[in-house]
Amino acid sequence: MFVVDAAGTVIHASDEFAAHLGADAAALRGRPLSDFVGDGDWPDVRGTLDAVRRASGWESLRCRCRLSAGDDGPAVGDAPAEPDIELEFAPYRGGDGGGYGDGDGDRFDSGSDANRVVGAVCREPSEPTTARLHTERDRFDHLFDLIDDAVIEFEIVGIEPVVRAVNPGFESVFGYDADEIRGESLNDFIVPPDADDEAVDFDQRTADGKANHAVVTRQTAWGRREFLYRGIPYSRGDGKQYGFSIYSDITSQRRAREHLQVLQRVLRHNLRNEMNVVLGMAEEIREATADSHVDHAAARIAAHTETLLRVSEKARTAAAVLDDQRPDEVVDATETVRAVVEPRRTRFPAATFDLDLPPSLPVSVGPKLAQALANVVENALEHTPEDVTVRIEAKRCENDATLRVSDDGDGIPEIEWAAVFADEDITQLSHGSGLGLWVVKWVVESAGGRVDYDRRNGWSTVQLTLPLADGSR
Repeated sequence: MFVVDAAGTVIHASDEFAAHLGADAAALRGRPLSDFVGDGDWPDVRGTLDAVRRASGWESLRCRCRLSAGDDGPAVGDAPAEPDIELEFAPYRGGDGGGYGDGDGDRFDSGSDANRVVGAVCREPSEPTTARLHTERDRFDHLFDLIDDAVIEFEIVGIEPVVRAVNPGFESVFGYDADEIRGESLNDFIVPPDADDEAVDFDQRTADGKANHAVVTRQTAWGRREFLYRGIPYSRGDGKQYGFSIYSDITSQRRAREHLQVLQRVLRHNLRNEMNVVLGMAEEIREATADSHVDHAAARIAAHTETLLRVSEKARTAAAVLDDQRPDEVVDATETVRAVVEPRRTRFPAATFDLDLPPSLPVSVGPKLAQALANVVENALEHTPEDVTVRIEAKRCENDATLRVSDDGDGIPEIEWAAVFADEDITQLSHGSGLGLWVVKWVVESAGGRVDYDRRNGWSTVQLTLPLADGSR
């Protein structure tokens, strides 16, 4: 910063301004400002100074010039002329006799000269920086215009988010034209009356420089919709607070999930109750009849009813696992394998279990790993001969852990594994074993792992690849 009098003489210079010239601030005082302006630039600078002096208000003006050490270079420093310098001039504000501070606690006499002008250097970005900023701006504009989500740029004015710009995605999602909403309060257009308090809280957080993230209901030109909302605050350095609002329409997903949950619960409840009645009646028929054909038919009814009940139970287990929104926890895969296998040794006495496990293998999946592994082992036991051999191998790989469950049975029917592992049409799923495999897939993939199936040399293998959780990743 510096101050010049009516004659254009520097009467005060800050150390920062002197640094542009490689000089000491004291060496600049009392010298004409024209001594430090590059050749040919002084007329523009003088014109800007005169315009500021003639202005009736407090408006500041800028002009571009080069600063140099002047004719007496060593006296004021050895700095060469600097390109890309912009000087900003404003009317001197110390004319009330109180003096003018330079920001470092120094004050100098303001005197009574109303034609004094305050100047400051506004350094422009270097050419590479300018080019980079232009590139980043172009990339942002491209993203802003082409993203399908609704994006709004706004300024917090008082307590209102005033719209400054919207992208085409906003117009198509909310149904309002950009010209209609620009300059207006965003809340007046998209916030339902019963969500006013929520919106005010979000706006206050934006004003405080805090981000927002929530699932919200908003009003569109066609009615209410549900959105995943992200609010991102930013500042331009002008003392004002701005932000971006991004709205992703999730109405269809939310409604589909709700419909599925209702249908699933009603179906499971009714299926279980009705099948229990059918099973009971089948047993009564078997006890009351002496006809072998009737007894055989009742036995088949009972067997198929029990199968449906097992499917219903698997559906209930699958729903419980998938509805568990707790974050993943560290569990010991070795302990989990043993906990799954031990009770099944008693239930399947003819089966052979061959375990190859490390002393410990911590993985990041959480308690749901037991449910996934149980489904794999159950498939290996229930759909194979009684004397099946089940091999379970766990080992540490470079960045992951693998659990391999193999059996020497007939293998998983293609109609089951193709839908789960080969992206075949999901409508081909027809057996309860397929539902168990889906649970395995969902549990493992939700933890960042993957599931693979292989049939080779008379052995079927389901491999679970899981993230290690001991700092090895």
